[in-house]
Amino acid sequence: MTEQLAGHEQIRWARKRFIAMALTYFLGVFNDNFFKQAVLLLAVAIGMNKVQGQATILFSLPFILFSAWGGWLADRFAKKQVVIGVKFLELGAMLIGAYGVLTMNWNFVLAMVFLMGLQSTLFGPALNGSIPELYPREYVTKANASLKLVTTVAILLGMALAGFALDQHWFTTSIPFGRVLVASVVVLIGLLGVVASFGVFSRPASGSTTPFPWTGPLNSIRDLVLLKKDPLLLLAVCCDSYFYFISLLAVLVINTLGLQQLGLSTSATSILSVSLMVGICIGSFIAAKITNHEQWTHVLLPGAAGMGISLAAAGLLVSYGNSYQFPILLSLLVLAGTFGGLFLIPVTSFIQVRPEADSKGRIIGVTNFMAFTCMLLAGIIFPTLDNTFQPSQSMLLLGIVSILAGIVIWFVLRRDLQLNVNG
Repeated sequence: MTEQLAGHEQIRWARKRFIAMALTYFLGVFNDNFFKQAVLLLAVAIGMNKVQGQATILFSLPFILFSAWGGWLADRFAKKQVVIGVKFLELGAMLIGAYGVLTMNWNFVLAMVFLMGLQSTLFGPALNGSIPELYPREYVTKANASLKLVTTVAILLGMALAGFALDQHWFTTSIPFGRVLVASVVVLIGLLGVVASFGVFSRPASGSTTPFPWTGPLNSIRDLVLLKKDPLLLLAVCCDSYFYFISLLAVLVINTLGLQQLGLSTSATSILSVSLMVGICIGSFIAAKITNHEQWTHVLLPGAAGMGISLAAAGLLVSYGNSYQFPILLSLLVLAGTFGGLFLIPVTSFIQVRPEADSKGRIIGVTNFMAFTCMLLAGIIFPTLDNTFQPSQSMLLLGIVSILAGIVIWFVLRRDLQLNVNG
């Protein structure tokens, strides 16, 4: 009873300190998605589909090169210090990006995308590693669901308002007003993010004495190989990477599906992506109700397969047409996101809880390395996919891949269970 009361007290104490963390994360995620969606819509609108792949590659590259550095910083220094430093980096990136959007200088735009990838690389381990410092182990899944709600709302607003902002014509300006509005918003939100970061709580540094990982990706590969000693943690890292691979490809396909195949406006196309994120939010809370850090593998097959069936159905719907096509398409994308959230949240929670306190940042860094290696691969694959198939056909293909991934995960879990029984 005493332990239970202590746990409730810790949760109440943590919630008060969670607000600044959530706000800081919200502003960064909003800015990231608002800017990227605006840029991608601008590129697709003028027929530069390849920019979607280039932006994806450049955003992913820092995670591959510097994830080990981000993990080391989170383990070596107080996480609040890391967060504040990274938010200043984000503000600098937004100034560069704003200039790029105003002048339509794609070199500046892509430089900003790279810098945002770098700040996210350093920010992720510090922020995600703070959640187990705040909450008891049994509450981490619920805390992640709450944080996923915050980030999903940020993604929703960022992606939806990007298309909306580009369509605005409040004043007559030499530069299209929509681009002026996008540039102004990203700089303002960057400033607010710096202010919010000073309110983030974190405990003193864990005291890790691990040497600085100068070799970057080689360190990440070595740490990944060492995860073979913990097969369940390795499976979680692989599932996390797969989710970001398939979801990123889905978002890229949705942009071309909406603008080019369906002939929708930038605002309506953004709503398609928003529906996917709404579903992820719903799935996150379902996952918080039916899983915890000890019992979570049972949702992997239904999560991956359900996501695949929904995406495949969306592709078929657009291919064959329907008088109620748009609302049905929105519903299918919400459903795909719901299964995606059900799949992702327990995986994320397990990755945060499983490692020891002095290695959480390193493991989260490895997870980011894997996830963004897969996202880089998605950026490389997308142009070929775009040139070979209609967007609806690409969506169908992604659905089939996701169903097959669920089956593979199911076989891996059965094999590991059998090995444990025989062992």
